[in-house]
Amino acid sequence: MTTIKDIAKEANVSSGTVDRVLHNRGGVSKKTSEKIKDILKKKNFKINQIASSLAMKKHLSLATLIPSYDDQNIFWKSPTSGIQKASQEVNANGVEINNFSFDQFDPKNYIETFNKLIDTNPDAVVMTPIFIKETSIIIKLLNEKNIPFIFLNINQKGYNNLCYIGQKSFEGGSLAGQLLNLCTFPDDELLIIQTRKNLDDYRSFSQRGKGISDYFDKNNIKKTIHQIQFDGLKDQVKIGVKINSLLKSNRKIKGIVIPSSRASNIIELIDPDIRSEIKVVGFDTTPSNVSALRKGKITFLISQKSFNQGYKSIITMVNYLIHKVKPDPEIPTPLEIVTKENVEFIEYDMRRYDNEL
Repeated sequence: MTTIKDIAKEANVSSGTVDRVLHNRGGVSKKTSEKIKDILKKKNFKINQIASSLAMKKHLSLATLIPSYDDQNIFWKSPTSGIQKASQEVNANGVEINNFSFDQFDPKNYIETFNKLIDTNPDAVVMTPIFIKETSIIIKLLNEKNIPFIFLNINQKGYNNLCYIGQKSFEGGSLAGQLLNLCTFPDDELLIIQTRKNLDDYRSFSQRGKGISDYFDKNNIKKTIHQIQFDGLKDQVKIGVKINSLLKSNRKIKGIVIPSSRASNIIELIDPDIRSEIKVVGFDTTPSNVSALRKGKITFLISQKSFNQGYKSIITMVNYLIHKVKPDPEIPTPLEIVTKENVEFIEYDMRRYDNEL
């Protein structure tokens, strides 16, 4: 592990000089300062956050506002676990993390939960901005209080968020289109199944849908693409009837994309005889999606490393608060193609963390 003494030795300066450069305290010539910064960058040096925090003698409070999860909506367990992992690391730095979760289908609960959050007087906020109208209200109050905030997993445009951490949804949709094009025939038709109706609020789903269509348009590939939308999956009998009715009446549909983490839920509603003839692309490596992938019910999953998203959101904000390191406007997470052959090697960080608990 590289230390300040190592940096000082290579730069031929004292440790105190390196420390002044690290904390922008001045008193160092421009030439020497640039030399030290070059070495710091080359060594990928990270400040000892514990020592830095103790030096500040200041307690910091960071709040998170992300959707809750349950057995039917398990996706958010992954970024939540990433947040918890990062919280363990930064607690020693004098940074307290307070987590607030809301019902992702209830805009009223979103606002109510935020009101509880703001009562804790946080120094910064990491949030998932699902509902457009309500998000505008929240951001207005954060700006009035000069509270910096990061968008996690969902990116709404037009706000002064410190950065966005998550998948580039449009590109994810384009990748899904490419995968389906590779595993279907030219005359086959495709079906996009959305599990939310208000796609303006859930921008990642709508952007994935647009990315799918854009892939075929840009590559001049003529494909008939059907779309069907549901507002959640509560009435599964009704949903199953509607999907199967469409697939039975149009047997040319040989590819399905579910641009959400609910691929396994949808697939289980499809008649097995029809399902065996269809290639399916879903998103996110939830346990139920992985199980369906292993059984051959899902052809491809596109992972967005959601555990890492949660982890990075906390570390990025703490680095900004303590070390004044301003992040890039977007910190995109990888688009990983997951098959039953490589699924064992995906989401390793989350599995390792879960085993530590």
